[in-house]
Order: sequence, then structure tokens, then C-alpha cells
Amino acid sequence: MDSDVTLAPMPCTDLVDMLPTHQTMKRFSLIRCALPLLVLTLAMPSLPSCGGAPDSARTAQRHLVRGDYEAASAAADRSIEKHPKDPTSWRVRIRSAMAQGELALAAQHYQEWKTLRGNHDRTTYRLMAVSTLWQGMQVPAPEIKARTIGLVARHNLEKLASEVRDALGDDSDLVAASAAVALMRSHPAAPHLATELLQSGSAKVRALVVTGIGKKIGRKALGDLVPALTDADPTVRRAAVSAIASWKHKKDSARLMAMAKGDSDGQVRSRALRGLLAKGGEGVVALAQASLDDAYPGAQLAGLALLEKFSEADAIARAKELVATKNVGLAMRSAVILYKHGGTPQNDVIANAFASADWASRSAAMNTAAEVMSDADAMAIAKRGLADVHEDVRIAAARLLIRLGEVEQGRGALAAALASNQLGPRLAAATELARLGDENAIALLGQLARSGNADQRKAALGAHKAAQVLSDGLVAALGDENIDVRLAAADALLAR
Repeated sequence: MDSDVTLAPMPCTDLVDMLPTHQTMKRFSLIRCALPLLVLTLAMPSLPSCGGAPDSARTAQRHLVRGDYEAASAAADRSIEKHPKDPTSWRVRIRSAMAQGELALAAQHYQEWKTLRGNHDRTTYRLMAVSTLWQGMQVPAPEIKARTIGLVARHNLEKLASEVRDALGDDSDLVAASAAVALMRSHPAAPHLATELLQSGSAKVRALVVTGIGKKIGRKALGDLVPALTDADPTVRRAAVSAIASWKHKKDSARLMAMAKGDSDGQVRSRALRGLLAKGGEGVVALAQASLDDAYPGAQLAGLALLEKFSEADAIARAKELVATKNVGLAMRSAVILYKHGGTPQNDVIANAFASADWASRSAAMNTAAEVMSDADAMAIAKRGLADVHEDVRIAAARLLIRLGEVEQGRGALAAALASNQLGPRLAAATELARLGDENAIALLGQLARSGNADQRKAALGAHKAAQVLSDGLVAALGDENIDVRLAAADALLAR
């Protein structure tokens, strides 16, 4: 969960009306693009204590701190000639290149340093990642700046707190809202600004603020969030329902029930029903029964879960009916309920789904088999799944085998998928294998992070983060020409 960016204690007033509004803050905000390059050194994290660093490395660092990047780079080069394995000298060389906008060169320097020392340097690649986020804060595009602020908050980077604080006065509602959410509990103006931005003309901004207030202020802000339940845009209503559903108070059951019954958006209804799982309330069983006929599949599944929670007998009775439905998701969940509460294997349900012409249904059979049948029968269906014509089904079957303890056979099937000519299956297989420490899979993710297609590179970086693995390609992506790719790389590295 995102946390507030830590700030030093600041004086605040008890008079909310004296806090600056969004408009007045704009007049006093800094023009970020006009800042001198010296700020890069000040905003970038300071180097670790030099300790036993040679004098030549200290000299290079002094140039860096003064903002003389060419001198810092030259001094670092001279220091490395004398002390080739000195980490401080290499970090100055890398950071000097980044400060001068030579991002690809900085990534190349890191690879040279990694090769020399024999393994990755966590301190250095994290310094590079934080510097990448600092640079993201300087990009004029609101979407990029807002995304960067979210990453700063997610990783709680105190070094960039002042940059986020300045963004409270940004001309863009999206950027200002991102900063207000990030600083909600640590800056006196942030809650007031967030409340003001609930009236923004952008639904994306309103949804962002609603989510932030719900997480960080909680039920104390109920009065501010109730109007969002009737917002014209469903994304805002979804955010409001999710916020209210996340609170532990049972007093909000009536509001959630009303949204589950009457909202026109299926996702809103589904989220409201899920929220009632922890709250209950009068009429919840009848609502759950009615939701099984909802037009939105997610609401049907949520209704069945709600029914199981508050009336097991009714859930079993309805599951017996629904297990034969053509809605595969509902049929599978019904099978799980019947096996869980009655112990009767649901082999026919799995067999019917696996016999479907729809590959998604066959994958669902693989994903559910272990929950509704004996291990031996699940193993048999998994082995049949390995021969399926669709790669996604074969990958699902491989996951099932691993879950059942047949790790080597499952890994073999995933390894075969690494050669797929489709990106989706390759990434899915590589992610699963990378989690298991497979070096070939990690190497493939690194290669895909250098792909000629930016979307493929971002997908590969997301897979690195999901599998919590490190590759040369991941660090090299900090030097990518695409800022979205660089931010994705920084996020994955800081998550380690």
C-alpha cells in the first residue's frame, strides 16, 4: 500500500480557511523546468559514506556535489584507473552521466561496474532508480509527473519529499491531486487541497482523490465521499464504493446495499457486494440471492460469495443449480462450494469445462481442478492439459502440476513455452519460472526488457517486478529512451 512521503514536522493552523487553495498555491509554486542543473545533485540521494574511499574518489564526489559534472566524470575516470574496484568512483561516474542526460551511458557504466565486481550492486542501482524518479518529476507531461509522484509515495522516498511538496501547486489538477494524496497525512495543506479537487472536471482526478482520502483519512472523511457515490462517472463511484467497503465499520452496510441494488455499473455493484462480506446487514441474504441473476458476471460471483458467508445452506442449494450453468466462472465457483462443504468430487464439472471449444473454459478447468477433485484426478486432467492446442491452457496445466508437487514436469512444460512466438505465453511462462529461480527464464526477461517495442519492454519489466528478479536488462532499462520504460524499471528495482 502506498504510504505518505515522510516530511519534517511543519507548523500548521487550526483554521482550515487559512490554508492555501489550489489557485493561490499555483501562484507560489516553483517552475520546475527552470531549475538549474545543480538541483539534480541536491535532489539525488547522497552517496554512502566514503569510509575508506581513496582521495581521488573524494575529489570526484566534491565536483559532483558542486554540480561540475564534467569535472566529476573526469575525476572519476582518473580514480578508476588507479582504483578500478572502488565503488564510490564508479557511482560518481554513473551519476555524472545521468546528471548530464547521458542515461544510456550511465547504464553502460553500471554494466561495466557489475562485470568488474562480479555481481549486481544494490546500492548503485537503487541510486540510479531514485535519480530516474527525480528526473520524472521534471517532465512537463502531467501524466508522467503524476505517475512519478505515485511511485515516490509507494516507495516512501524521503529524498524526493520536497519535489512532491512543490507539486501541490502544479497547474495540472492531476499532478496536484497526486501530490495531495501522497502527502495526505504529512502536509497541512494536502487534505484541504484534496477536498477541493473532488470538484475537478476530470473524473480521473476525482477518482484518485477519493481513493486517497478513503485510504488515508478513512471514515472520518465520510461526508466528503458520500457525494462521490452519485458521481456521473462510474470510475469515481467505483473508487468511492471501494473506499467505503475497505473500512471496518458496519454502519455503512446500508449504503453498500443500495449501491449493489441500484447502480447502473456492474463493477460498482460487484465491489459493493464484496464490501458487504465483512459487514453483513439486514437483508444481505436476499440481496445475495438476487445478485445471482445480475447481468454482470463479477456481481454474480460476489453474490455467491456473500451467500456462502451468511447462509451456507442457501449457498449449497444454489450451487447445485448453478454448477451446470454455461457461465464457466459461476459453475467453477459453485463446484468449489459443493466440494468444500460436501466433499463430493466435481469431476464432471471439470471434464465438461475441459471439453469446451473455448480455451478460456479449458484454462478455468486447470485453475480449479485442485480445489474440486482428488489430487490423482487433478493430476490426470493436468497431464491432458499439457497436450492442449492452446498455449495458455498448457501453461495453466503446468501451474497445476507444480501446485500438485510435480515440479519438474511442470517446469519442463513452462520451459517449452519460452520459445513461443506469442509474447503473452512467453512472459507468463518466464514469470512462473523466474519465481522458481530459473536462470534461462530470468535471462529471457532481461532480453525482452531490451526489445525494440516499448510496450513489450514495459511488459517485461512488469514481469521482473512480479517475479521479484533482477537481470542486466532490468538495470539497462534505466537508460531507455522512453520515460515510461525508465519509470517501470525504477519501480521494479525499488520494489526489491
